[in-house]
Amino acid sequence: MSIYLCGRIMFMQKWIRKIEWILMFRLGLSTLLLIDGYKQAAYTDMYLGAGLAIYSLFAWKYNWGCGYGNCVYTPPRIQSKKAFEETAI
Repeated sequence: MSIYLCGRIMFMQKWIRKIEWILMFRLGLSTLLLIDGYKQAAYTDMYLGAGLAIYSLFAWKYNWGCGYGNCVYTPPRIQSKKAFEETAI
């Protein structure tokens, strides 16, 4: 039982590391805007939600926009060897 549980935990850790959290936040926000616009028959909200969804998919594919290193400083997930050697000295 414990080996099975350990394997499941390792699988979940790998799966959570692969999630693109910026994309999930943007798609969640755009989904909420689309649902809200549909319920209230507000086309502005639906257009904004659809535009945000399209923008988030393009930003995810080409890695541009806030959160991908172009808006504010975001350290890379994997440090380069050069940066590692500079900090080691």
